[in-house]
Amino acid sequence: MKFSGASFAAILAAGLASAQAPAFTVSKFSAGATPHSSIGYVELTFAAGAKETTCKAQPPTYQSFPSIEKTACSEPGMAFSLTKRADGGSDLELFSGAASAIHTIKKEEISEANQQSPTGTVQVYSGPQSFTAEPANGA
Repeated sequence: MKFSGASFAAILAAGLASAQAPAFTVSKFSAGATPHSSIGYVELTFAAGAKETTCKAQPPTYQSFPSIEKTACSEPGMAFSLTKRADGGSDLELFSGAASAIHTIKKEEISEANQQSPTGTVQVYSGPQSFTAEPANGA
């Protein structure tokens, strides 16, 4: 099989990119607002290569799905953030050293819970608890 110089360079670049950006796997993800409270919650475990960490935060929010600035996790050098999107979803960004990954939470994965009490209805994550986050651009 013959490869042109450009084809070989593209194959090599793709191989290097995947070698530099470890897979970020997330498990036990849960997030939302707490009924009758001004505090939300975000909890997850994620692994980047051989490193694994647990992340927790209790950001201020009232009934709405939370946003969190970059926050350290239990393992040094690992962190996460959760940012609301204009389309009603959120971006979960994960950091491990110089590498980062992002997972977009769709608007449809944020639902309302505790609807039996009109003043206690809150937004919570209702998507899968485990997923893979894609390497962020430039990682």
